[in-house]
Amino acid sequence: MPTISGFSKPVGCAMIPGGPVGEHAVQGALQPGDTLLSVEHITDGTPPTRADITAEFSITAGKSGSITNTTTDTTGGWLHVLWARSE
Repeated sequence: MPTISGFSKPVGCAMIPGGPVGEHAVQGALQPGDTLLSVEHITDGTPPTRADITAEFSITAGKSGSITNTTTDTTGGWLHVLWARSE
């Protein structure tokens, strides 16, 4: 994964479909031990809207490529996930 110039860690991001409260699969190299930087709930519309719901998510313990949501049902929307690698 490339590093942003001047940023000390590789950063990954993915846009995934929303869903019910619980686990969500994330494409990319997301691993336990990485730092979840943000999760935004994107709702399609004219214009599209976003809500920062990072506090409701964590990287699933012991499982690669997965985040867990504790509160909001995001079905029908999208999640933009941004994380920093633990390297």
